[in-house]
Amino acid sequence: ARLDAGRVQFQFRATNVVGLLDQLEDFVAPQVDAEGRSITIRPPTAEVTVWADEDKVRQILVNLVSNAMKHPPSSATIEVFVEQVDTRSAGGVRICVRDNGPGIPGDKLESIFQPFVQIGRTLNHPVEGLGLGLAIARDLARGMEGDLTVKSDLGHGAIFVLELRRP
Repeated sequence: ARLDAGRVQFQFRATNVVGLLDQLEDFVAPQVDAEGRSITIRPPTAEVTVWADEDKVRQILVNLVSNAMKHPPSSATIEVFVEQVDTRSAGGVRICVRDNGPGIPGDKLESIFQPFVQIGRTLNHPVEGLGLGLAIARDLARGMEGDLTVKSDLGHGAIFVLELRRP
């Protein structure tokens, strides 16, 4: 509601992506260990900065990793990596979160960003949460002049792409 009302404040600054990914590993390690999952975080080999609110980017990435751990199989792996969209200009940077879970049906790819939508929730497989995380994450990304998108092949996992602009 605060996002929709324009009451969320963003503190923009040049933010080091390597530092964000180092912090992400610290934030999610307890949950990764508790769930028995594996995560690979591949920071960029060179310094990469984005023009963003560091706390909001961290919130988005923690949400994406947490979501990847909610769905079977328990042996699912998670990978976080960075792609630079354009190194010659201001361009953008993509921070990607990929899992090898069950994937998302093609007709649901956009609806998962709507509030209260949860894919795969059944009586014998309840999913934690209210279905607000991805909606909030996309709104935060767009509030930083970026975007959050998803690609998925049913049965072959999903890749969430957070695109942010460079300073």
